[in-house]
Amino acid sequence: MRAVRIGLPIAVLFVAASAAAVAVPLVRASVSASQPDERPAVAVEQFMCAQVASSVDGYCDRIAEDLGRRMPLADDDRVAAQPRRQALLDGFVRELGADCPAPLEHCRLPATTPDAVRQALIASGFTDPAVRPARYTDPAPAGAILYAVRVGRACLLGHVRSETAAPPLIVGRLPDESCLWP
Repeated sequence: MRAVRIGLPIAVLFVAASAAAVAVPLVRASVSASQPDERPAVAVEQFMCAQVASSVDGYCDRIAEDLGRRMPLADDDRVAAQPRRQALLDGFVRELGADCPAPLEHCRLPATTPDAVRQALIASGFTDPAVRPARYTDPAPAGAILYAVRVGRACLLGHVRSETAAPPLIVGRLPDESCLWP
């Protein structure tokens, strides 16, 4: 009899909690369905990162952390930035002597400096590019030159190192509206 007195309140509590777990999302869904969402459509951000097994600098983790800090981009903003990404790569070909086989492949280029990268970005029509050596907290491999430029609501973020340039990522702005932390 004692087991029934203890078990019954526990069973009632379990049923009540289960009912609430089902009812709350249903109520929220019906309220949000009646109010249209005014936010622009945002794409799901996915990326793949390959890191050399012997590397211990956490490059892929830093990219994921950086993407997590950025504001999401609407699909239209991402599409609008794609021609500017190609203009950036064309500028690297013209100004730095890069060889860029395809838009999403690494470019080969002679060894360069942050100032030469900055000048190539300016010559490609980007005003006020952020260019500097990558820090250990940046979304770039150790020893790289990190750069970022604004393109509408988006940013092009990339790096140059060891005579190669990675294609820039189209990313959202940071919370302070910049493309790269100072």
